[in-house]
Amino acid sequence: MYDDLSKKILVIEDDMDFRKSLYGLLAYEFTFITADDGEQGIEKILVHRPNVILLDLLLPKLDGFEVLKRVREYPDEGIKNTPVVVLSNLSGNEDFIKAQNWKVDAYYVKSHTKLAEVKNKVKEILHGESGGPREEVMDFRDL
Repeated sequence: MYDDLSKKILVIEDDMDFRKSLYGLLAYEFTFITADDGEQGIEKILVHRPNVILLDLLLPKLDGFEVLKRVREYPDEGIKNTPVVVLSNLSGNEDFIKAQNWKVDAYYVKSHTKLAEVKNKVKEILHGESGGPREEVMDFRDL
């Protein structure tokens, strides 16, 4: 078993029920940090330097695309290269391509995704089991 409690997962999600579901799934294996809007998410990225970010795209104050842009353009390589997994209700090709252009590690549409899949993806990213997480962006258009 890995010492996963040393790994920090930041969940930037405004839906409290969905955050609670993710907490129940991940908090006993990883250090679990939350933000309920994009501005708070940016602050917590800079303070906590998470190992993985789970990011909603429809957020108050600062949307998920802007959060993703700021992460990828940040001058510190450690933050700039933080793996990001999108969990969103946006399912259009345009949204998927826009997120993919910002080098997300995975893109999941909430209504088409089991939380166990998200947990498995987080573990793959953290332990390098996928052979390179950016190569495995899920294309939900085939669902």
